[in-house]
Amino acid sequence: MNIYKTLIFFGILFWIFIYSPYLFAKENKKIVLRMIGPEDVTGAWHEIIKRFEKKYPNIKIRYITGPSDTSKREEMYIRSFLGGDPIELVYMDVIWIAKFASKGWLLPLDKYFTKEMREKFLAPDIKAGEFKGHIYRIPVKSDVGVLYYRKDIVKTPPKTWNEFEKVCKNIPSNMYCFVFQGKQYEGLVCNFLEFLWGAGGDIFDKNGKVIIGSSKTLEALKFMRKIIKNSWAPKSVLSFQEQHALNTFAQGKAVFMRNWPYAWRVLNAPNSKLKGKIGIAPLFHAKNSTSHSTLGGWGLGIASKTKYPDLAWKFIEFVTSEEAQKIIYKYQGALPSLKKLYFDPEIFKDNPQILKFYQILKNAKPRPVHSEYPRISDIIQIHTSAVLSGIETPEEAVKEMEKSINSIVKTQKVSLIRRILIDTDLHKCLLNTLKFTILSVPLELLLGFLIALLLNEKFRFRSFARISAIIPWALPTAVMALSWQWMFTDPFGVINDILIRLELINKPIPWLSTPLTAMLANVIADVWKTTPFVIIILLAGLQSIPKTLIEAMKIDGAGYFTIIRCLILPLLLPYIGVALIFRLINAVGIFDLIWVLTHGGPANSTKTIALYIYDVAFRYDDINYALVLTILLTLILIILTYGITKITRPKYEE
Repeated sequence: MNIYKTLIFFGILFWIFIYSPYLFAKENKKIVLRMIGPEDVTGAWHEIIKRFEKKYPNIKIRYITGPSDTSKREEMYIRSFLGGDPIELVYMDVIWIAKFASKGWLLPLDKYFTKEMREKFLAPDIKAGEFKGHIYRIPVKSDVGVLYYRKDIVKTPPKTWNEFEKVCKNIPSNMYCFVFQGKQYEGLVCNFLEFLWGAGGDIFDKNGKVIIGSSKTLEALKFMRKIIKNSWAPKSVLSFQEQHALNTFAQGKAVFMRNWPYAWRVLNAPNSKLKGKIGIAPLFHAKNSTSHSTLGGWGLGIASKTKYPDLAWKFIEFVTSEEAQKIIYKYQGALPSLKKLYFDPEIFKDNPQILKFYQILKNAKPRPVHSEYPRISDIIQIHTSAVLSGIETPEEAVKEMEKSINSIVKTQKVSLIRRILIDTDLHKCLLNTLKFTILSVPLELLLGFLIALLLNEKFRFRSFARISAIIPWALPTAVMALSWQWMFTDPFGVINDILIRLELINKPIPWLSTPLTAMLANVIADVWKTTPFVIIILLAGLQSIPKTLIEAMKIDGAGYFTIIRCLILPLLLPYIGVALIFRLINAVGIFDLIWVLTHGGPANSTKTIALYIYDVAFRYDDINYALVLTILLTLILIILTYGITKITRPKYEE
């Protein structure tokens, strides 16, 4: 009995020792607020958060390091919103606002952000944070497109396109005139808009009407194409992002460069060979027009379902204070969002060009604040890239951009079924899918049948040949597609090399760069990959045909082709039906091969319905529309499958 009492006594003591800190400790929990940002390489956010937490000990800021790719950080925020546990502090690019606000994911900040407070910030930055009359984003740092030039070569930077052309005709022979961001990505949209605004055009008017189909857009695209055609920019600029343009310019290979303000610090670093030789200016524009740069930058908003919006606002207030803004400038070299700091003696001493950046920022424009901006951006990227690479004429591109953007605007106001009827991008993808299916499936069935007949005959090494025929089907599609991409590459691909050596062509074919050849490349890769599947099924069917029937027909004097037509094909019909159904479903739903090989390009010429549904669901976050399209596609395939089954059913079974 004493043993039990002793155990109970020590058990109580142990329980008190373990849990007493929780029972008797004072309530001292900190409120945790999270935000997602890029890797804090410079330590700016670490310093800001340290000072904020010292000022507000009851609040803890958790800085979540996200990928360098901004679209992937956007996806992280979206997942948190949809998952019901939203990241409280939303650190946003300017192009996210309309999308997030239209979904109800952001808290309107009007009651916190007074008119007096707004006056302290640059007007374009404030405008970029608004959506449908409410403010959702407070600017933390500004960004703007800038023209960098070699002031040791060009004394006065060009203001107009004509002046730019004159300079380009007289530059040193070992240099290019201009480098910019020409790759098909968001940076190309920024560059395109600067040319469009410089021509006096725009995407929408003040009332939201689509006006991109104007002569101003045509003028802008023609001038952009002229830069490439006249070799004022290297052809490799079509693959340039910011860092590629900066590297080329920093190596002294170009006279002008379009880039963001961060490049100033890089070009004037102690180890830079261009230190002291660089000037900045507004971007050149068309005659009788004005220069407008694309506004960039990042800002903070608050998730609508956050539990502590007032505490989140305290952090935003601190980050946009003079103290924190100076830290961001000092550590990152980013432009401040407060107007006052552009006249700060300390900042001016560090960078005398700060006032020029300020003047360019005052005249900057944000990209369209539209809930469907990601789709609009894709359309502009596709067709601008197509013009620069010579796939489309400027006239064709203007027409297609106007049609597609008008389609997007109209589909917002109609039912899902009506939307299907007027969605021009959907129609184009359906047509591409139809082309791919018609070109690939019959060819695979024909080749599969012929090779199956061959493999059904007796010959030496037949087993080895049968095994070899299956190998393409066994390979992972992504690996196989990468191999074909390498073989089709212009001008170093194996296919072009073989064709030239055989004297079948005189110069390399740009397989993946033109709509016709890109589709053909996809079909060739798919036929190589999936014909073995047809061979396996049809070979199994051939093996099931009794040899006695074939021998009987031979005795009766039937020839080889008669046997195929009158005996083999009728008995093989169910197997052909199975192969056709599987190949049809696979071809209509093709995704991985095209995603890796051409990514739907060029100019959406190989984008199939599966890629379109993926974009609608996961890039444009329109789940309802994607679901409707998926259901309709499934129903169509079910109907086709039923039809094929009926057609290929042998008569004796009926």
